[in-house]
Amino acid sequence: MTYPSAHPTYRLADALFLIGHDEFSGKPHGAADRLDCGLAGAALAELMFERRIAVEDGRMAAIDGRLWQEPLTDLLATEIMRREGAHPIRLWIRYLRDHLNICERVGTRLATAGVVRREQGRLLGRSVRWPAVDPNQAASPRVRLTAMMMRQNAADLDVESLLLAALIEAVGLGPNVFDAQVTARMRECGKLLPPPLHSLLGAVVAALDATTVSVRR
Repeated sequence: MTYPSAHPTYRLADALFLIGHDEFSGKPHGAADRLDCGLAGAALAELMFERRIAVEDGRMAAIDGRLWQEPLTDLLATEIMRREGAHPIRLWIRYLRDHLNICERVGTRLATAGVVRREQGRLLGRSVRWPAVDPNQAASPRVRLTAMMMRQNAADLDVESLLLAALIEAVGLGPNVFDAQVTARMRECGKLLPPPLHSLLGAVVAALDATTVSVRR
């Protein structure tokens, strides 16, 4: 299956990162640990779009270990390749979130591209912020996705846009970033994903559920 690109400029994890952060303050729009789960899923989806990994029955394995000279996805492909065999996607989501600091890595990719700046809080314990260099440019994934959701039926969206919308819905960004009409339409997007991407989305949701349980304890 061929997965067309949903955005002419940004990769999937980059688009989710920008939508998930305020372009002026650089703060996340929702819970950082939930956004991390979504970013992990988006980064793995980039490898799926490039046919570097395959997903089946909730498990994931590397199928192409060649490096593409893209630091983040090359790192992930190398990590997956060195663990031979297929492993549950949900474990990879947790690994990217808890051990590879996926938010920092996606933010660094965007900072290297000159889209955002990394600002460290001055006081101990203050979190990192990622304000945009050009707020209009950083807002473009949100603006574009909003326009697509308003003008097209969900069934007519390309799969990358469907997955982006489904991840936004899964991590709870919708009500914080989009209006009620767009958020309602996003709820249908996950159901329209092809099986491999639906399986990936399910792993993200499972990781989110585990995070919620852990917090409640």
